[in-house]
Amino acid sequence: MDEMKIEQNTISRDWTVLYKGRRFFVNFTESDGQTLALCNRDKWQIHEQTEDAIEELNAYAFNKSSPEEREQAEENAKIIDKLIGFCIRNLYNRFMQEVKEELEEQSKSLEG
Repeated sequence: MDEMKIEQNTISRDWTVLYKGRRFFVNFTESDGQTLALCNRDKWQIHEQTEDAIEELNAYAFNKSSPEEREQAEENAKIIDKLIGFCIRNLYNRFMQEVKEELEEQSKSLEG
């Protein structure tokens, strides 16, 4: 009999968050092994929908940044902290509980 074994776990969760009239796309990805999803990025990634495109929310200022760019980066860093906190608090919201129940039912039907 073939034995199944999990080789790697990758968890990825996405949220679309409206905050002060702005739309943000937040992704959290974690893995216990190497995965392309985490190449060249942190576990959290946040993008904002603008009039022209969807762009990564920039919270970085450099030595040559203007005072306005520094101020914007500081404001964005505060927004990022708020978004991450909100998403952590809503990690297991009602929708996720419903998905879990559906998966448990599907698992039972596959076993029997």
